Amino acid sequence: MAEARLIGVDWGTTSFRAALMDREGEVLDDMTGKDGLLSVVDRDFEGVLDRAIGRWDPACTLPVIASGMVTSRSGWRETAYLPCPAGADELAGALTRLTTAKGRRIAFVTGLSYRHGDGSPDVMRGEETQIAGLGLQGTRLAVMPGTHSKWVRVEDGRITAFRSAMTGDAFAALKDHTVLKLTTADWIPSSEAFATGVWIGAADGGAGLLGKLFRQRAGSLMGDFPANETAERLSGLLIGAEIAEARSFAPDVGGPVIIVGGEALAARYAAALAVLGIVHETAPADAAFAGQFRIARAAGLM
Repeated sequence: MAEARLIGVDWGTTSFRAALMDREGEVLDDMTGKDGLLSVVDRDFEGVLDRAIGRWDPACTLPVIASGMVTSRSGWRETAYLPCPAGADELAGALTRLTTAKGRRIAFVTGLSYRHGDGSPDVMRGEETQIAGLGLQGTRLAVMPGTHSKWVRVEDGRITAFRSAMTGDAFAALKDHTVLKLTTADWIPSSEAFATGVWIGAADGGAGLLGKLFRQRAGSLMGDFPANETAERLSGLLIGAEIAEARSFAPDVGGPVIIVGGEALAARYAAALAVLGIVHETAPADAAFAGQFRIARAAGLM
């Protein structure tokens, strides 16, 4: 086995992943745990980290680079957002460093901020590291599905602009806490219902979302479609509206839209893009660790 040179930690609100990497960024071993930030007791982040990666580096000699919500207000070490444009080099220059009581050296990757044309703010944490791992050339557009989806404009590997959409949050809230819950509880998978929702959501450039939402309830009551298709139609409607709005975000960007995210959500967004005839491709699943390696190398951690 190649010699280990770096440990990467992708630490989210409800998730924890870590990877042991060699000098070329190849993953020698990895692990996934349930110790998301919300489950850490008495802010014992150091203890959680040691239990997760101690078997790889009991002597605490390897550098650790951590990204994700671990640098948020509810995380281990809150860091200030770095304004766009930014890529691996800028993120490397903005690392926040910490040495634990046991002597473990940790470098925290901060998130990014962006101001839209009207001055309104946008922020991300964790996604910047995934983008850095893709090593994109030219001008590209990436979508990063999730609770708060991101549409990211990338120019020669640097994030120059992005916009967020609370699609995942909105789906959960609408499905479970509005009148739609009366018909979404009995949910059956249906690619046709999802596709119909995508078309409805994307129609008129994504406008009229509030009315479109209520018509999902009305349609089930009037027998236009089975009630158990409502959840799929709702999911498609929200994603379709998100995609339609994003088209105006970077109208000049050519090439396939790059989907960066977990397998299930990436597949759902790929299906929605296909319905709308938008060319797309899916990024490798280990983009976060690849990004951590690029940032660590730029910062001279190894």
